Amino acid sequence: MRGELPGSPKPLPGSGSGSGAGAHAAKKTVTVDTAGELQLLRDKEHTCPVCGYEFTTKIVRAGKAQSDGMDMDLRPRFKNIDVAKYRVTECPVCGYADMDSYFGKIRPKEAALLKEKATRWDKDASKEEKSRRYEDAYTYYKSAMRCCLIRGAKSGLRGYTALNTAWLLRGWRESLIAAGAEVADDDEMSEAAEHKLIKYAMRNLEAAAMGESFPICGIDETAFDYLMAALCYDQGILDDAGKYVLRALQNRSISSVLRPKAEDLRDLIKEKRGRYS
Repeated sequence: MRGELPGSPKPLPGSGSGSGAGAHAAKKTVTVDTAGELQLLRDKEHTCPVCGYEFTTKIVRAGKAQSDGMDMDLRPRFKNIDVAKYRVTECPVCGYADMDSYFGKIRPKEAALLKEKATRWDKDASKEEKSRRYEDAYTYYKSAMRCCLIRGAKSGLRGYTALNTAWLLRGWRESLIAAGAEVADDDEMSEAAEHKLIKYAMRNLEAAAMGESFPICGIDETAFDYLMAALCYDQGILDDAGKYVLRALQNRSISSVLRPKAEDLRDLIKEKRGRYS
């Protein structure tokens, strides 16, 4: 799926402020326990493959964040921190952005394309990063999705980036609601915006399954089938959801963690089918 990204403004991310939903949502902030969150973070050094700038970002310390379960679509939850805020890296000078585990792993041709269409050239990028606000993380994710399109990234990475962006919006929205704020339908972190991203992710991941080898962005075939079932269920595509979840359950390599989730999803699909039959 190519073309304009779901929910993204016309200008390139980082090219200026807008009006409408984005400006409206910018007023809605979440108070973060900065000290508590910082204890779970560490520095990571990067060298941008596009402009050569060396910079440091914060990432979540391995094994420090305490698991708090998992959503139906495999979004991991942790206590006291939303790891989605730290899973994308953006160069503060040229604006090249990517999922952290893929940052810098691009070909020279891709770097040249990104350099030609860089989102910005910030000569004063010395600001030290501490804990991230959702607003900042969302800007990074939009840059990452745009960079995927510019450099012609594979469908799997486009879908994976969009899925993580949807997870970020979900966490942002949940934090606002927990703080007593209302989320309007036209806000950046609205449920409608999340669903658009999930649809975009689903279509790209579906294309990836036909042309890429597993694991796709670290997701093995069984987990991928389950994930596709969950995404199809989210979009109301129940026939495909049923096929994917059945394939996951029939795979002998399905993990003891994933099996009960797949069984629960299978039951939800059956229940919803019965409601509409």
